[in-house]
Amino acid sequence: MDVKNFGMVTSKIIVLSVSTRKIKENAADWHNLLSKWETLNNMGFSVANKIGNIKVSALTEDKVELECNSIASRFHSQKAHPKNNEELEMLCKELHNSLENLNEPFFPGLMI
Repeated sequence: MDVKNFGMVTSKIIVLSVSTRKIKENAADWHNLLSKWETLNNMGFSVANKIGNIKVSALTEDKVELECNSIASRFHSQKAHPKNNEELEMLCKELHNSLENLNEPFFPGLMI
């Protein structure tokens, strides 16, 4: 009678240890995914903040120019800022890459 009980307990322990290992592996996988997502999310917000700062800076420069110059210079002030455009283009690409990387683990193959 002790042998049967001992055999059943052993098999339950083996099943529990396999189940426990799978739970630990799943928890580690989720932890790694969330850490990666948090890092990419922070990078995306940082890039979005930089984009916003560039746009605000450009608008402020335009406003100051309008206040300081005559009406004729208004048309001049609305020209594109080539330095800002290049920087914005680079930041938008970086933001797009961050967004793609955020979606990759959760929606593989999703094209944005």
